[in-house]
Amino acid sequence: MAMLSLLLRRSSLLARPSSLAGRHAVSQARLASSQAPEKIRVYVNDIPVYCEPETTVLQACALAGVEIPRFCYHDRLSVAGNCRMCLVEVEKSAKPVASCAMPIMKDQKIWTDSPATRRAREGVMEFLLVNHPLDCPICDQGGECDLQDQSMAFGSDRSRFVDNSFAGKRAVEDKNIGPLVKTIMTRCIHCTRCVRFGNEVAGVSDLGTTGRGGDMQIGTYVEKLFRSELSGNVIDLCPVGALTSKPYSFTARPWELR
Repeated sequence: MAMLSLLLRRSSLLARPSSLAGRHAVSQARLASSQAPEKIRVYVNDIPVYCEPETTVLQACALAGVEIPRFCYHDRLSVAGNCRMCLVEVEKSAKPVASCAMPIMKDQKIWTDSPATRRAREGVMEFLLVNHPLDCPICDQGGECDLQDQSMAFGSDRSRFVDNSFAGKRAVEDKNIGPLVKTIMTRCIHCTRCVRFGNEVAGVSDLGTTGRGGDMQIGTYVEKLFRSELSGNVIDLCPVGALTSKPYSFTARPWELR
């Protein structure tokens, strides 16, 4: 009898660590579940969308299936917020906000096609086209140009800069930055995608901005080539025809390719 009780006690002692391990696993699971961030509910055009806490308004709109126009924003680059094409109307906001740089808040109400939003985008597009040349018939980017598509979708049907007081479009000298990239900087809209790509991805700070206001230009600070092995990627990053492929220049139109 004494031997039997000793064996039972020993078996209970052996079984205790497993029960302790089980309790520890349960407590760890509860802790992890309690630490997991809860999703935030926002309303995009009155449609509820549940997003992670650090989501921007633009990303929340994408989750809702709403396409927001943009030029400077790219999901692999830092947020610049300088093109202002992604403006949306947000409840309790005095004016439209840049959706690429605005984090969401709980029960936030967002409207992407309100009259105020349409007027704001139309004004931004008008300013972008003030100095943009009408090069679409000869531009290699024609047919796959973001500015072309968005001016048709969100721009006005007329221009207010047609009188004699308008001095004309500005001209910018082209830069020679290498054998791969052809530059026509008069078409540049200063989205700074190429600058951020060079700094953040290629690790080369050769491209940058010089000047201010109407004299602002994008190029190299001194006369040098953009020699990074990743330099050809700026051709696809550029939303307009400012940076195109030099070897492919005037070869074919996008709709002629298979």
